[in-house]
Amino acid sequence: MDKLLSFLKNIPEYQLLLKSVQRNEAAAVTGLGQINRSHLVAGLRREFDRPIVVICQDDMTAKRLQQELAAFLGETAPVLPSRELTLYDTAVVSRAWEQKRLSQLFSLAKGQTKLQILTWEALSQRTIPPAVLEKAAFTLEVGQEYPLEELLEKLTHAGYTRCGMVEGPGQFAVRGGIVDIYSPAADRPFRCEFFGDELDTMGYFDPVTQRRSENTDRMLILPVGETQPSLHPGGLSGLCKDIRTLIARQKRRKNLNEALIATLEKDLEKYENNLSNPASDRYMALIYPEMATAADYIPENAIVVLCDHSSLQRSARSRSDEMGMQLDSLLQGGLVAGELCDYAAQWEDFCLGLSGRTVVYFDAFGGTAYPESCPPKQLLPMTAKQLPSYGGNLDTAATDLSHYQKMEFGSLVLCGSRRRAELLQEMLRGKGLSAFLCIPLTTLPKPGQILLAEGTLPFGMEYPLSKIAVLTE
Repeated sequence: MDKLLSFLKNIPEYQLLLKSVQRNEAAAVTGLGQINRSHLVAGLRREFDRPIVVICQDDMTAKRLQQELAAFLGETAPVLPSRELTLYDTAVVSRAWEQKRLSQLFSLAKGQTKLQILTWEALSQRTIPPAVLEKAAFTLEVGQEYPLEELLEKLTHAGYTRCGMVEGPGQFAVRGGIVDIYSPAADRPFRCEFFGDELDTMGYFDPVTQRRSENTDRMLILPVGETQPSLHPGGLSGLCKDIRTLIARQKRRKNLNEALIATLEKDLEKYENNLSNPASDRYMALIYPEMATAADYIPENAIVVLCDHSSLQRSARSRSDEMGMQLDSLLQGGLVAGELCDYAAQWEDFCLGLSGRTVVYFDAFGGTAYPESCPPKQLLPMTAKQLPSYGGNLDTAATDLSHYQKMEFGSLVLCGSRRRAELLQEMLRGKGLSAFLCIPLTTLPKPGQILLAEGTLPFGMEYPLSKIAVLTE
């Protein structure tokens, strides 16, 4: 696929885009289908050794973008998941999505993730501020000293639960000088063996068989969830003080909300007795007075790509309306306090944060109104098409290839394997078309030529001005 990426440099608009990115200026490219956007993002990934953050409207678009980028680049870009806020009373709650988010956000902030995909919902949700996560996270290294009591206190402070045997993320177990920990930053639990206070050895183990699998010298410990009451600026006692103040304020109101007061008093009792409260999301605004979202984790030198800016804006409006309706029912039921309901960033706030960043808009149509805080300095209309799927219809494909030949287009057909390319070559010959195998792909087709190569893409694409068509088997 490298040839398909290097081909982009033949397109004048793409060359101008590269110059804008090099100057850290905002630019907008219009006339792009979904597959063309992925093609250009992959080209930027190959061209620049900088983090690239791609923002799209919803989960379906994000998954498709992930698949297309994997086809172009051979690497799978992570998609930041969204999560459901727990604002209602429940016995237990799964933190799996939160833990995936924390792991990805930490890596993104550190510049370790070179290509990250976010949906608007995942991007806009309130989360732990980067500085707080940085302070709460810590690493264990073989050969260093860690007093056991201090280590266990740190784990408890980060939300870990002590148990007899570690089975899932967020748990730890202690047996003499052995401490088992399952951090959200790892895909497996690991075992620490101490000699006194010194960490002697450390390695992953299977939670089912409890057997060690491989050693490691360093391990990152992240908080268990995004809302940790102990991370309040004043600790758990500081959170309790804020809730007492909130209760007193509610009791002074003329329209007394007894259901809300009962909720606050019940939660306060849990915190005062150091008990778990699965609905701690109710108090995110108290625990983290600084509003933060995934946008705050994007490195300063990152290239921020907004896919289909108009659809993104519509998605933001729709998400805001949907959350408003959800919060209305919770407010009426006395489950949340109105002054603590700031759970998501608004579109305007996000756009203000784009000021001074390297932003690229990839849009299907021109003429859209771009944010005043980050308007593109260059508008680059590009002629590009996404080709429909043939659904296995050889006759239709042969007709299109014949048309491309007459128009002096170079045609590249991507096949799943060499054997399938050979079979397709025979079938096209039966249709009166000469196609040549090019495995591996070392050159692009010349005008009027048909090349068959190994590779997969969900959709084909056409660049009419460059007279290149890429079809998929």
